[in-house]
Amino acid sequence: MSESEHQSGLPLPRAEAPGARRVGRSTAWLLGALALAGLHFLWLTAHLAPAIMSPDANGYVVQARLLAEEGRTWFATASPVQYVGMHWLETAPGVFHSRYPAGLPVFMAAAWKIGGLDAAVLINPLLASATVLLVFFLARRLVSAPYALLAAAVVATVPVTNQHALDADAHVAAAFFLVAGLVALLRFGESPTPRMGLIAGLLLGAVPTIRYPEAVVGLAVGGWLLWRVRPVGRVWPAVLGALLPIAVLGMHNAAAYGAFWRTGYALTHEQTGFGLGYFSSHVIPYLQALSGQGVALMFAFGVAGIVALAFDARRRDEGVLFAGIVTPIILVYMAYYFGASGGAGGAAGNLRFLIPTFPFFAVAGVWLLARLAEHLGAGGRAAVAVIALLQLGVGMGASGSTLASTQTSLAGAARARAVAEKEIPAGSVIIVDRQLAESLDAVGRWKLVEETMVAGFGEGGRAGPGGMGFPGGRGGGFPFPPGGPGGPGAGEADDNPMPMQRGKNRAQQERYAGLGTEARRARVWADLRAWAGDRPVYWFTRSIEAVDFALPEGDDYHSIAEIDAPAMAGPGGGGGGPMPGMPGLAGRGGLSGPGRSGAGVGGRAGPGRGFRPGGGTGPTGGRGSVGGPVKLRLVRLQFTK
Repeated sequence: MSESEHQSGLPLPRAEAPGARRVGRSTAWLLGALALAGLHFLWLTAHLAPAIMSPDANGYVVQARLLAEEGRTWFATASPVQYVGMHWLETAPGVFHSRYPAGLPVFMAAAWKIGGLDAAVLINPLLASATVLLVFFLARRLVSAPYALLAAAVVATVPVTNQHALDADAHVAAAFFLVAGLVALLRFGESPTPRMGLIAGLLLGAVPTIRYPEAVVGLAVGGWLLWRVRPVGRVWPAVLGALLPIAVLGMHNAAAYGAFWRTGYALTHEQTGFGLGYFSSHVIPYLQALSGQGVALMFAFGVAGIVALAFDARRRDEGVLFAGIVTPIILVYMAYYFGASGGAGGAAGNLRFLIPTFPFFAVAGVWLLARLAEHLGAGGRAAVAVIALLQLGVGMGASGSTLASTQTSLAGAARARAVAEKEIPAGSVIIVDRQLAESLDAVGRWKLVEETMVAGFGEGGRAGPGGMGFPGGRGGGFPFPPGGPGGPGAGEADDNPMPMQRGKNRAQQERYAGLGTEARRARVWADLRAWAGDRPVYWFTRSIEAVDFALPEGDDYHSIAEIDAPAMAGPGGGGGGPMPGMPGLAGRGGLSGPGRSGAGVGGRAGPGRGFRPGGGTGPTGGRGSVGGPVKLRLVRLQFTK
């Protein structure tokens, strides 16, 4: 005890060591980052519903279900009328594989084992929020904890990232593994231990198993390792780690597509869909979108920050690596045919391709702002605060609007799923439109028939009621080329890249090609009833007129339920609902009793009870309905013979 303590009889307070204060502050900022990631996850899941909403999601989640329940990633059709998603490609007669690799479905399948579809759709929100936390750790290499938290907050409020966190596609997962792999790789560069090298390799090697094109970053990663690790022989753990998931991917590709280097994109000729012409037409729209709906202000600061990092002798490791990652990804997608030319394939919709680059722009941009604040003092800090408020304010507002819109679409699909699980026995046939088929296909309980199969009976096999195309086996109800399969125009531009597989489901095309309208109608309904067997047949419809038009003479239907069903809008903003030109919507009344009554339509029995004409929808569906919100009616078909 000191003399002063002895004289007073009381112990004096001891001064806290500076190191302890620093540890305490670091812990507080780490807790702040954890809280941010947790709040981000709660924000996302508050808008989540147990359903999927896009063709891409169908390509991943159905794979996950097949892995979880059957231990395989493919399926074989059991009927010529069976629904096949757009991104499922025919690799042998009647056998279909997804165009997408199985990396993300493996994680979804593990979640499916625990809690089915409800658990599987949580994977992307978890990965998105984990990426927010990883950005904090990545930024802490360059800036102080407050600025690192700002970088994480920027990533947490990017609208397109948050939208795709609710969609079950692979862009968010690719971003997670890329950021996690870089955090581990930078640590491996500082201290090349076998354990850290193996972790970095596994994480980065998983990226092409999730998204093929992002494999382009492997060139930069390999070059960086050769540059930074000495002796070069010490890179072997990272190489080994990367080869493990890539070898599994190669084995899957060999089994599915016939060669380890071949992917599903080869079946749609999309490996040829790159060129300088595409690049020149896409570069400006992409740059505009990145500065707007992408990372907004942080894009310009991020680009400048990456350049400055690469020239900074102390930070060159990070700068060169960041540049080697974002540059090839952006250039590849600018040169990709499915680019920024407007519509559903426009720059804003295709920003999803660039989601893996956003964390690096955020980190580099915040580093540059920190340097400016350091050099400009109080004025610089005030400027940084204004930029942060603008960036986060715009991001949160846009994300809130985007998430609300996405929630509306998912909730509509989830309501339809809930009604189906309550009212429709497993194994029954359900006739549905394309968007709802994509969603219900993920559940896997029912036999699905796309409604264009039964409603598309116009002249020449091309346009049915309301101008709907008769399915040509390409997925999504697209019509035959003129003259049917093999007719005039069938072979035009067969080598051009396109999202859909030409000639897909050829057996279906050949079965119905060349038949007259009534003969085709009879064959489709006969095939549908044969597939149903002793199980009932249901129809989810927005247009009772379509049901009346399509049902064979003498058959009837009985209304079961009706739900609010706004048009489903996928990530590119594409509307769901009826196909372009679809007939009027069903009214809201009359859910009991037989469906057919009243005057005939085209010499056939008239619209069902409660039908109100004139409520047609536009191309995106859901607008122009009569008497209130868009409704989806479930009817059970009643066959007389």
